[in-house]
Amino acid sequence: MKNLLKAFLVALVVVGGFTAYEVQRNAAVAKIPARDHSLKLDVNNSRVLHDLEQGRDYDSSVIDNTYTWVSRRYDASDFRLQSLARILYDYRDSITDADYQTIAETFLGFKYWMDQPGSDSMCYWSENHQLLFAASEYLAGQYWPDEVFSNSGQTGSEHLAMARERILTWLEQRWLYGFTEWYSNTYYVEDIAPLANLIDFAEDPEIVIKSQIIMDLLLYDVATQSHQGSFISSSGRMYANGKRYPERNSMQAVIDSIWDPAPWGREPSKRVGMDINFVYINNYEVPAVLKAIGEDVEEGTVIKASTGLNLDELAAEDLIGLEDRQIMMQWAIEAFSNDIIIDNTVRYMRTHNMLSNEFLHDLNPFNLAVLRYTNGLPAISRLLNPVTNGTAIQRANTYTYKTPDYMVATAQAYHPGTYGDQQHLWNAVLSRQVSVFTTHPAKPLSDKGALSGSPGYWVGSGRFPHVVQDRNVVLNIFRIPSETGFMEKSIQDYTHAHFPQERFDEVRLDGRYAFGRTGHTFGAFVALNPLHYHEDSSDDLVQPGRDAFWVFEAGSAADDGSFDAFIARVKANAVGYADGELSYSSSGREYVLRFQGDFTIDGEIQDLEYPRFDSPYVQAPRKPETLRIEYGGQFLDLDFYNRVRASGSR
Repeated sequence: MKNLLKAFLVALVVVGGFTAYEVQRNAAVAKIPARDHSLKLDVNNSRVLHDLEQGRDYDSSVIDNTYTWVSRRYDASDFRLQSLARILYDYRDSITDADYQTIAETFLGFKYWMDQPGSDSMCYWSENHQLLFAASEYLAGQYWPDEVFSNSGQTGSEHLAMARERILTWLEQRWLYGFTEWYSNTYYVEDIAPLANLIDFAEDPEIVIKSQIIMDLLLYDVATQSHQGSFISSSGRMYANGKRYPERNSMQAVIDSIWDPAPWGREPSKRVGMDINFVYINNYEVPAVLKAIGEDVEEGTVIKASTGLNLDELAAEDLIGLEDRQIMMQWAIEAFSNDIIIDNTVRYMRTHNMLSNEFLHDLNPFNLAVLRYTNGLPAISRLLNPVTNGTAIQRANTYTYKTPDYMVATAQAYHPGTYGDQQHLWNAVLSRQVSVFTTHPAKPLSDKGALSGSPGYWVGSGRFPHVVQDRNVVLNIFRIPSETGFMEKSIQDYTHAHFPQERFDEVRLDGRYAFGRTGHTFGAFVALNPLHYHEDSSDDLVQPGRDAFWVFEAGSAADDGSFDAFIARVKANAVGYADGELSYSSSGREYVLRFQGDFTIDGEIQDLEYPRFDSPYVQAPRKPETLRIEYGGQFLDLDFYNRVRASGSR
């Protein structure tokens, strides 16, 4: 027994000593900056592409600047390669030999994936970045098949083969599960650009047609989630300008190239970014049925969908592990520290020398052998529940209600009460100028106003509400804790709405009610506590209190006659709240929502788990084998695995 005790004590000392060494080692790992903010470079080579397309002289310094940026492996280098690839393939004869050589060196010296040599702080793993890197690698390998790429020492043909597998994986995962960054008016552009390049330039017919099919599905999302050409819906990732100002989203040039903005009273977007790779596409025609859906102005259209995967669905899909197809889905979800993922995250970081990556550096303290070999990481994640768990973009069951006058959209009952990140859970577009939503701000206002950040004052949420929608009515319950969680810097004791007074034609505040009119379209908030605009703000409508609700209701002159009649009707609606249960009556329907519980309409529990598609245009289960999209006498048949894409009219 004494010998056993001695052995145990020796082992304890050894483990303790080694753990102390690892703690010091982890602390010594320097963070590589993702970019040099003092370096001011014009790297918008999309303008070079635009000038070449228009037959104008271009600025060669932008190509040189792109080389500088990419060769230093600053984050978003993959963004810079999309228009550069189209310049290479479409305009080689229109650029100088010196510029061609610079472009060649840019591609041939780059690092295209996490398992390739070198340490840096590029973000490879989010859904859009995965395709941006892979498409760039594929097209570079195809263009220079026999050249040796200086970073890897491998030939272009070898890079093409590696990229091909990741491209096909990415395309298949979007077909099976939909987009993780659902309805993102920022990141859909960054899917569209590489898809457009693969469609136009890939010599592999499998990649071409599968890219066309996924482009169709992405544009179906845009068609169904836009109002008068404004693409603002619920979203897995959305930034402040994209949600607050309908005219400022990054998708506008793409939308305006498909649907004429003139009937909606707008001029075409003059934006020149990577989106012009779609504008200049040659081997893709938007199916007529998708154009028709985007122009649908029928009254009261309900569109449901399921997109993405929940963390607890990954294991059943064999998507937890270190293989590319596994890490691509795990990290597309942006799941790093969650209990079922964290061990895998640390193993992948160690394997691929990513401990110094700026975006992952905060996970270094978990890189301890004693935790890895005792399976202690999941337990620590569950115990501490760090705020980073909220970055996971899990499956959304989306509900959208469209009329000729407005569009209201929600990610139904999306993980209520948990940490938030960039997810945007509900939105109402009341006109081409007015967007309305509520959030719990993750950060307070500073002396400089609503600083950018993710999550921030307008971006994402500190804590998610329990939010549900039926037709034109949205119910939100917020129950904000008084104490911060692990790694959570602050927690605000109020919620707020974007209700832009200067963009409405008329706004009326009355205690816990707020009403707005834009043209013949109306919007109303009913709250638990009195509402007020934040000091020096005309769009930041604040409700104090950690325990609060917001009811939103949209209306129009077509439904209510006048703004005054709409106000009177909403004020007459019965509303009650107690102990996390909200009841609201409107237009003959009785709504009851229990925080983290059921949502009932007229006493009937609502099933908020949706199939892949459930709309007047397409019906399909999750993981569909085939799809048929129909509307207005047009159809589109899609069969991913048999590579069928057929459209026509009935």
